[in-house]
Amino acid sequence: MGSSRKSSRSASGRGSHSRSRDRGQRRSASRKRDDSRSPSRSRAEGGRHQKPEDYGVDTIKISDDDAAFILGKGGKTKEKVARVSEADIELFERDLILEIRGSKLQRRRAKKYAEGVMAQRTGPVSITDSFDDGDLTMLYVPQEAVGFVTGRAGNFLRAIEEEWC
Repeated sequence: MGSSRKSSRSASGRGSHSRSRDRGQRRSASRKRDDSRSPSRSRAEGGRHQKPEDYGVDTIKISDDDAAFILGKGGKTKEKVARVSEADIELFERDLILEIRGSKLQRRRAKKYAEGVMAQRTGPVSITDSFDDGDLTMLYVPQEAVGFVTGRAGNFLRAIEEEWC
């Protein structure tokens, strides 16, 4: 029988190693590794990133269906909620726990956005002025324009969201 070793190949059929080494380009032996890299951000900024004074961790117990909805296709929904809230979000799927880390404002926004996403799973969601943490712009969309604004399967609305969020 043949060898059981697997070969890692890219779509081009080449191996998965560095192209520059494939072409015979190698780093000069006299050049130190440290000289080839720029300093990390923490060293360049004179220390580690400081957490805000009101840094904390909130956890939310969620259902299995909510976990799938919060995660989204390829984790995109969770990443989007984390990005716009500026909080760190971890979904523990086995325990059905959503962990939110950040400042008080970041955690409040992340929780608000996550709860809004979960509410969409069961029906229409109404947003009021009480949701505003300085992060909300409300626009009136006439009923006859709703289809245009959302687009086919929500694609136009997602395109706007990608451009502006």
